[in-house]
Amino acid sequence: MNRGWRALVIGCGWISRQVHLPYLAGLRATGGLRSLYVADTAPERAARAARDFDAEMYTGPLEGAGADLVLVATPPADHATLTLRALAAGARVIVEKPLALTVEDAASVLAAAHRHGGGVYPLYTMRHRPEAALIRQVLAQRMGPAYEIRASWLRHDGVPATQGGTEPGVLWDLGSHLVDLALWLPDWCGATGTARAEHQHSAAAAIGDPRAGWQRQEPADQVVSAPKWHGVRAEATLDPGRRLHVEASWAAPGIRRDRSRIDIVGEQATLTWRTVLGWSPDRRTVCGPTLWITDADGRKQVLLHDQPRDPHVEYTAQLDAAFAALTSGDAAGSLETAYASTALLHAMRTSLDTAAPAPFDTRN
Repeated sequence: MNRGWRALVIGCGWISRQVHLPYLAGLRATGGLRSLYVADTAPERAARAARDFDAEMYTGPLEGAGADLVLVATPPADHATLTLRALAAGARVIVEKPLALTVEDAASVLAAAHRHGGGVYPLYTMRHRPEAALIRQVLAQRMGPAYEIRASWLRHDGVPATQGGTEPGVLWDLGSHLVDLALWLPDWCGATGTARAEHQHSAAAAIGDPRAGWQRQEPADQVVSAPKWHGVRAEATLDPGRRLHVEASWAAPGIRRDRSRIDIVGEQATLTWRTVLGWSPDRRTVCGPTLWITDADGRKQVLLHDQPRDPHVEYTAQLDAAFAALTSGDAAGSLETAYASTALLHAMRTSLDTAAPAPFDTRN
C-alpha cells in the first residue's frame, strides 16, 4: 500500500459511518494513509464525520482536493459522475454499488479507467462473503456447467431510511447484489440476451414502519418519500440457453424474518446457499446449514453449516481487496464484472418501465 495517499470520502451517510470511515481512520492511524478528508452536500454531516473520525472537512470541488484516492459513498445517482471526475483528476476510486444506473454511464467509467490509467474498484460486498470463495471452488470442481440460477433476497422490513437510498428502487439496491453474484460466481459475464421484470409488493399494502431498523437513527427532520413498490421479480435468458431468476423485496409480505437464497443448477449437481445478507439482525439467529450440494441422484452433502454473524466480516474484506487491487493496479476484472451486472440490471429496469422484454449485452 502507498502510505503517501491522501484519501477523500465523498458522502458521510450511514454506510460511511459504519464501514468506510472507521476502516480509513484505522489505516491512517497505523500509517497506511497520509491524510483523510471528508465531504458531503450536507455540511453538518461532514462536520460530524470529521469530528468523530478525526478527519478534515473538504468543501471545495473534487478536482481541487489533490486526492490520490476518492471513495464515493453518495446516493447511486451520483456514482458514475463523481467517479469520472475523480479519474480525470488523477485519483484512484473506490465506489459504492451500483457502479452506475445506466449501461451508458458504466461504459463511460470503464473507458475512463482505461484512458486515464487509474483504477476503479466497485464495492459489491457479497463477493467477499467467505461462502463465495467456496462456492466458486465447488462450481469449478463438482458442478459442471451451470445453466440456471435462482436468487432471492427478501426482507421483512428493510426499506432504506434515506431518499437517496429509496429513489433508485429495490432492483438497484438489493437486486444489484444478486445480479452481480449471479454473473460473478459462475463467470457468466460476456453474455447477451433478453430480460424481463415486473413490480411486486405494493408499498400501499405495507403495515407499520417498513424502514430498516438498523437505519432508523437517520435525522428525524429528513423527509423521505415512500417508494411505490417494495419488491421486484425479474428473469433473464443468457445466450446460449442459461436462465437467471431474481426476486428482491424491502418488505415482503408474509415473512417474519429476512432471508436470502441462491440456487445454482449445473449439469452434475445443484448448489444451494441459504443465508441472510446485509445488515439484518436476523443474521444473528439464522440456522444452518447455509451451503450444500445435491447431486443428480438426490444425495445431499452439507458444505458449510454456519454463516458469518457480523456483516463487518465481508465489508472489511472488500476494502482490504480494494486497496490490494488499487495498489497493485489489478482492479480491471472487478470493474468489468460491475459493468456486466449494470448492463443486465439496466435491461431489467427498462423492462419494468416498458412492460416488455429488453435486450442486454454484458460484453465490454
